[in-house]
Amino acid sequence: MGYLLAVTAIFFWSWNIIVATGFASSLAPLEIAFGRWLVAACILLPLAWKRLAAGRKLLLKHAPLVVGLAVTGIVLDNTLIYFAGHTASAVNIGMLDMTGPIFLVLLSRIFLKTEISRRQFAGLIVAVIGVVVIILDGDFTRLSRVKLVSGDFFVLANTFGFAVYSLLQSRRPPEIDQSAMLGATVIVALPILAAGMLFSVPAARLESIRGEDVAVIVYLGVFNSVVSYLSWNTALNKIGNVKAGIIYYMLPVFSALEAHFVLKEHISLSQALGGAVVVAGVLLVSLPKKTPRRRPEPQ
Repeated sequence: MGYLLAVTAIFFWSWNIIVATGFASSLAPLEIAFGRWLVAACILLPLAWKRLAAGRKLLLKHAPLVVGLAVTGIVLDNTLIYFAGHTASAVNIGMLDMTGPIFLVLLSRIFLKTEISRRQFAGLIVAVIGVVVIILDGDFTRLSRVKLVSGDFFVLANTFGFAVYSLLQSRRPPEIDQSAMLGATVIVALPILAAGMLFSVPAARLESIRGEDVAVIVYLGVFNSVVSYLSWNTALNKIGNVKAGIIYYMLPVFSALEAHFVLKEHISLSQALGGAVVVAGVLLVSLPKKTPRRRPEPQ
């Protein structure tokens, strides 16, 4: 179940690239961030209100954890990617986005003393190779043409912040319900996002939002926020940071398929092979080890 939840979260997050491609010019980064979490709050808070009220003392006791989760997981996560999209190329974003699971594995090893088996390390390397093949479309000479721009540092900050968020999730006391913790982080994050939007987005721009923009924000609020975050947070508790981090490499595979079917983009043979390599790396980590059968003892 933990693996399925992680894949569910990654699947919905992968649509961020499709959304960014089609709506980057019509929506400001903070408009997207605030709008999606406002929708998420309207759904999540009524459902989690009783749990929030019951656990308010524990939540206040762990206020630094709640604030840390709110800043890294809601205020910064994806908001920085939306900013990066204005200057960074798709290749750069894809390449640098690979650092997220690596940051998560390293932080888990340093702070949680998480053991990383040879099989997990091999799966990580295989998945990274597959992602590189997908992003570069098999043409490794494109690496020599990659140049860092300001948006690339937004991507790195985003991936590091998401790794910290995932690490902090493991610090959640089991007495605090998952939905209550997410609801509390939304309550903390929304005023920060609202202040940022009001100071940076002109009022006239808010009046020009189209119906399609609202539909995108509602989708992001329901699936990319509520469903994905609850699925990811639960997956972290069930299968651990290392395995969940490696499954994260399924994101470019999903994005390529979605771009093919929705945006009619061509998938080359090298990209298909790269996707197969990513899946192989994920399966290497996810599938249970075969235990040798014990021979029956002679009677």
